[in-house]
Amino acid sequence: MHLAGTITLSHIFLVFENAATVECNVAGLPAGARAVHALTALAREDGIDGCTLVADRGWTASGDLILECERLAPGLPVRFAQTPPTSDAMAISGEAFVAALARRHGSASRDDVLVALVDARLRPARPQDALRRASRDILTATGKGGDGIVSQYLNRPISRAISGQLLKIRGFEPSHASIGTALLGLCMALALVFGGQAGLIAGAVLFQAASIFDGVDGEMARATYRTSKFGAALDSAIDAGTNLAFLLGVTINVALAGDTLGAAAGGIALVTLAAGLALIGRRARATRQPLNFDVVKGHFRQRDHNIVMDCLIHLTMRDFYALACALLILAGLTHFVLMAFATVALGWFAVTTFVLARSARKPDAAKMHSTRSDYTDAQPSRSSRPLQPADSRFI
Repeated sequence: MHLAGTITLSHIFLVFENAATVECNVAGLPAGARAVHALTALAREDGIDGCTLVADRGWTASGDLILECERLAPGLPVRFAQTPPTSDAMAISGEAFVAALARRHGSASRDDVLVALVDARLRPARPQDALRRASRDILTATGKGGDGIVSQYLNRPISRAISGQLLKIRGFEPSHASIGTALLGLCMALALVFGGQAGLIAGAVLFQAASIFDGVDGEMARATYRTSKFGAALDSAIDAGTNLAFLLGVTINVALAGDTLGAAAGGIALVTLAAGLALIGRRARATRQPLNFDVVKGHFRQRDHNIVMDCLIHLTMRDFYALACALLILAGLTHFVLMAFATVALGWFAVTTFVLARSARKPDAAKMHSTRSDYTDAQPSRSSRPLQPADSRFI
């Protein structure tokens, strides 16, 4: 491989300052493993025959680093050494390489990796600081181009801060965060059903908390290359379950409080929403596509955009209505929430039925209109492009 048109490489040496930096946790992965993963694109396209991770004398690669290198680069021979290569060998600063990749939004494309290798010829003055900045850049890149307004400015900043802390815990995986979201939903339902007026307020707060925490599993998955179809389906199922539990809990709460009309509206909304979700789930099974409840949003995003449609999409996204419901309930407008929910649910069900019927006549359109859950995004923006998955064990 020719680097910058002047240097020919067949084996890459990634030289780290010391054992602490090569093993440093960078957004959930050892820095050395993150660097090795990027080189797999060159192994496939440019004939790189392997790489060597170099640290200081006395360093022995940890089991975690070895396992992650095997997972992220199964076809790339990786060696570990304590001394730098000979003078005629090509050495790249490992810390600078990881930092350069992070600045390019974590992309594993061949061109971005080549540019990162060129940028990494100079060792950073403070390697540890460079890796800390890389962690922040990587977490920023886990956002989605399709995030709603509330997610962009409220939910994501909070969920990224949570993800950053959880990624420091060894063994904590995205699926554990999914369980955390489900537990928040369970606590919300219990508060709404058994807590009376105080439980109504607590449930509204927990609904918004679940909406925020729902982003953590996807951020962790993209940061550590653990995306999967199963995880995406699990995320969608938890979202749907939380939404239904919230609506059911609020309906029961107001019914116990004597608001018959509000409870009737809640019941209509609940039945309508459940029926629409059931139709979407049935279509997913019939077409053997991943479970995804954003079929309507995905359908209209494939069409010509206009201001009205974009506003309707954002207003019906979970991040917006979770916050709106929480604020309205806190303001004592629970009855209005249920009436609005019933109206919107009926309209959503009608549109969903139309979209599913139309896509049934065009089997290929189902794939085109499918959007992914919070774990991935079909067409992310450049400023928040998700990291590319390396395997499909987790989401």
